Amino acid sequence: MQKVVFICIFAIIYQTVFTVGYERTWILRQKRMTNDDECRTLLPSSEKKLPSCCQMPNILPGLDSTWEKCYEKFIQFKDKPETKEYKEMSHGKEPPCLFQCIFMESGLTTNDGKLNEDAITKKMTEGINNDEKWKSTWKKSLDKCFDDVKQEDKKQILIMNTPAGRLMKCFLRDIYMNCPENVWVESSECLNVKNLVQKCPEMPPPVFQSAPKLI
Repeated sequence: MQKVVFICIFAIIYQTVFTVGYERTWILRQKRMTNDDECRTLLPSSEKKLPSCCQMPNILPGLDSTWEKCYEKFIQFKDKPETKEYKEMSHGKEPPCLFQCIFMESGLTTNDGKLNEDAITKKMTEGINNDEKWKSTWKKSLDKCFDDVKQEDKKQILIMNTPAGRLMKCFLRDIYMNCPENVWVESSECLNVKNLVQKCPEMPPPVFQSAPKLI
């Protein structure tokens, strides 16, 4: 699986889990997302492995150095809400978003942090169009998520509440749910997981088989 996909899903998991630092606080945060215990089984942990059902494409190629820069900024400023760096990565009262930083550092947003749809499409084309298995399917998901993000501006979003965060959560879920037949693993276990992803719209797709190691 491409490194950038691990980066993307890690960013979602880090924001929803590790920004608070303690398991009990994380569980309370998840309960604010959904009251359904079944949905929370989509989050990986050291005690369980989730099935690998859909091999993701290289979504954002060539951004490893940007990721490292944003990760360091995230760690440095995540508890300093009055700083310029925190405000650039956050929206309202939400924690700062790694995706927002990555998009801003890479020219994928406008100067005021809004999505630059042409730049994002061009960047994703660089990676995904080189993958024959995904070449003909991904653009429909991206266009759908651009529209969804515009609609979500009118809603109260519990997590990933930045333009880049909302887009990436939507996009990763949508391509997972529409995984090509020659990529998807046909099994009863994967079918059950896919049905659960559909049922739990606030949760990221289970791309990781186990929780990422942070140290």
